[in-house]
Amino acid sequence: MSGEAKYIQPGHHTLTAVLRGGGELVEFVKSVFDARLTQAPAPDAAGNLHAEVEIGDSKLLIGKGYWTDESMKSAIWIYVPDADATYQRALSKGAISVREPADQTWGDRVCGIKDPSGNTWWIATHRPPPR
Repeated sequence: MSGEAKYIQPGHHTLTAVLRGGGELVEFVKSVFDARLTQAPAPDAAGNLHAEVEIGDSKLLIGKGYWTDESMKSAIWIYVPDADATYQRALSKGAISVREPADQTWGDRVCGIKDPSGNTWWIATHRPPPR
């Protein structure tokens, strides 16, 4: 898509909701909100479940494991131009680290924080592989 920021993974928006759940939540959002399944729920090598659905023009990530824990019912995934700088800025403003910045296999650099109100934020910068 032309005009899309290069630090955002293609097909995503700046903000994406992340909800803890599995196949039952996928079926719920499909039947209640007319969500379209774009990535079927499947475990990764570590057994963490991940699915993606679209509701209207927005993506919703649903998972159990890597990006969620029992204390977190939901989170916000946010794409920024520099995940490392944003992570450091958040820590300097009182956030607590959930996960330090690290490159992921799909091309995002991701880190996680809990803000002073206890909300979880996954901060990402998409770095497409060089051609």
